[in-house]
Amino acid sequence: MTITELNSAYGKHWLISEAMGGGWYAVRRHSLSTRALERGLSNVRCGNTLEELGRYLSSETHLEQRRWVSLEAS
Repeated sequence: MTITELNSAYGKHWLISEAMGGGWYAVRRHSLSTRALERGLSNVRCGNTLEELGRYLSSETHLEQRRWVSLEAS
């Protein structure tokens, strides 16, 4: 995975950068509510490689989508 691919997939919601000490990190462009954080979502994700960070961001996306489906059913 390249930084271009990661930005293409997640750049709308995440700012993705190389970490100074090595690895990569992503910060949400808009902070989450306390309730979203309590449901397991994160404002920051880190990975040693772009592939690892991509997996984490994919998990965040799935969790966020599941979260909204759950709220709509309520």
